[in-house]
Amino acid sequence: MNEIQRQTAALKAIGKVESLKNDLAALRSRLADLPLWLPGNGLARQCDEALRLIQNISTRFERNLVVTIIGPSGSGKSTLLNALVGLDDLSESGHQRPTTADLIVFSRRPDDAKQLAQDIGGERIETRSGGGSGFPESVCLVDTPDTDSNAFTTHRTLVEQAVAHADMLICVFDAENPKRRDHIDFLSPLVQRFDGESLIAVLNKCDRLDATELKEQILPDFRAYLQAAWRGALTRTLCISARRHLQEPRWDATAEPKHEFDEFPRLQQLVRDEINHAGYIVDRRLDNARSLHKLVTEEAARELAADRDTLAAAAQALQAAEKAALGSAVSALQADEGRYLAGIGMMVYHRLSQRWLGPIGWLVALWTRLLLLGAGVVSIFRFGRPVHQVLGMISTWRHLKDGKEARSEPHVNERVNAAVRNYRLSLMREWPSIAELLIRGRFQGGLRRLDTKAMDEALISQELSALWSGAVDTQIERVARRLSGFFLQLVFNAPAVGILGYIGYVTVVNFFERNYLSGNFFMHAFWVLAIVLLLCFFLLQVIVRMSGSTERLTGRAFAELKGDLDQMEGFVETPVKVQVAAILQLADIASPTEP
Repeated sequence: MNEIQRQTAALKAIGKVESLKNDLAALRSRLADLPLWLPGNGLARQCDEALRLIQNISTRFERNLVVTIIGPSGSGKSTLLNALVGLDDLSESGHQRPTTADLIVFSRRPDDAKQLAQDIGGERIETRSGGGSGFPESVCLVDTPDTDSNAFTTHRTLVEQAVAHADMLICVFDAENPKRRDHIDFLSPLVQRFDGESLIAVLNKCDRLDATELKEQILPDFRAYLQAAWRGALTRTLCISARRHLQEPRWDATAEPKHEFDEFPRLQQLVRDEINHAGYIVDRRLDNARSLHKLVTEEAARELAADRDTLAAAAQALQAAEKAALGSAVSALQADEGRYLAGIGMMVYHRLSQRWLGPIGWLVALWTRLLLLGAGVVSIFRFGRPVHQVLGMISTWRHLKDGKEARSEPHVNERVNAAVRNYRLSLMREWPSIAELLIRGRFQGGLRRLDTKAMDEALISQELSALWSGAVDTQIERVARRLSGFFLQLVFNAPAVGILGYIGYVTVVNFFERNYLSGNFFMHAFWVLAIVLLLCFFLLQVIVRMSGSTERLTGRAFAELKGDLDQMEGFVETPVKVQVAAILQLADIASPTEP
């Protein structure tokens, strides 16, 4: 293989592998945000393992292709390794079980075998090198211990590490007993990591069976069986007689070949020739990385789909219960409608003072300050500690300056607390059925108890206060804007401005004529102006009272709140709501397709 072509292919593949890793990392991050959903932790761990394996793949693009042979005791793994390499004594074979107790790593060059052995790790690894001239330098062969011997528990980790570092897997079965359930079950999770082109199922010792029965019954049944057991991961199944291709087969007297049907040359051609073409090693590793990505995303998609309908029903039930609870909370706010918010009237005038100009605007600003001062002075004469009352008056001034006085009165907090109680009681009536739906959707069983995961009273109180304050502020702003129109200001300011203009004109004209006016003129002018201003301001107060009274404003605020209930899809974002919504969204977008 041309080294430049290999490096170019590896460079392109690394970019694709990074895309796969980023996709899995994003999935893992979203799963980590679902601690209440029981499958989420397991799926997150699968993402971690897949990311580790893909990272392992991405670091080996420049190294030899690793072909690992795996199978049960007596299936002929060591014989197959010897036949492929062309050396009868490379890996010990025979009747004693297990014949292979250690991991055997073979390559043409000693350094390649040692590097792979070092990557796999462990003490029971033997490296071999050499082989026939036809064996490619770009391939490392690994013979693993038996998957079903009594000693397997002691070297299971070693076998799994060998599989984790493999680019291709040759799964060896004994043709006389191909459907070894224990072996197939052990291999099932391992083969899912590999692309179909990286898997080869070898039915060894086929020469001991009748050729017709082998071709027409045993082989088709075996392929169908593996396809079902391994969920379609397999694409190639070969019937071989590995012993036939040793230099000295040493046949047992009772085990002579019964026929000539043997697909070993096809396997040998794959290992010795096809693997050597440009880009094959990179393609295998990239396809294996895609298979790992597909394995995890499909598993996540299955788990999400399994709970989607149940959790969608829980989300709908929770939304309906929250709407009912919110309606109950608003009713609790409205039940105290007789105790009006004194600060609302001051807020109306405060907003008007910011909008009105001219003499009437000055009177509105002065009246706002007098109202505020009056509220503070009255608090001094209430029963209680005078120091606290004076501080309360100062606090009232500060609250008005900040635009918060309508929400600072004690009975507003009493209203909100009562509303929160109503909200909780209403939600508690519906919670048992909602909790059962959540638990059926594999949420934690502790959700049967209504706690902060499902209802945060502090947050609900905050949101109710914000809703109420927002509704009142909207009405105050609406009234202030309507009562501060240009035409209205012109009408109410015109008399005072006209009188001021006339007084000024008379005063200026007489001043230049050296005809100085008496004090009685200015006294009468002052009282005329004051009377006109007071009359105009009184009329404005009547209009404000009619349009912006506390009763009207609170009534409109309640009506607006009730009208908004049907439009609201959610109220407070509790952990349960957030995670249910995240699962439903993830279920909609999750798919087993590759990026």
